[in-house]
Amino acid sequence: MAKDKGDPGVPESVTKEWLSVLSEPSSVIDPALTRAAYENPQLRSFLPLISHGSLQFSRCTRYPWSRDVPALFRRRAGGFSVIRMWETGESGRREVGVADTAEEAVALLVATLPREWGPAIEGTYDDL
Repeated sequence: MAKDKGDPGVPESVTKEWLSVLSEPSSVIDPALTRAAYENPQLRSFLPLISHGSLQFSRCTRYPWSRDVPALFRRRAGGFSVIRMWETGESGRREVGVADTAEEAVALLVATLPREWGPAIEGTYDDL
């Protein structure tokens, strides 16, 4: 289990959720993916969410979540995809890119984010 990094301004609920996500078995989420995301200070400041084997993030701690941070998916053929889940259009999704390793996928995701985003706020998307 990860040790609390004591990030300033990060709500306690975010820290607790990270500890929960990091302890999930590999049948739920790829541990390499969660560890790589947790090691990034910006992603570590967001609320982590697991859905259908993907690692998603919210900039707020309560529903409705923010839907503006791309998600990380393990690919069946190997490697990882970074996907914007809530794009407008037919599918509502847009692949940002593909990476061979979890660390590369995290770097790709973080490169798409405004630097000023984070930490997550206590509240809903409407409070952002």
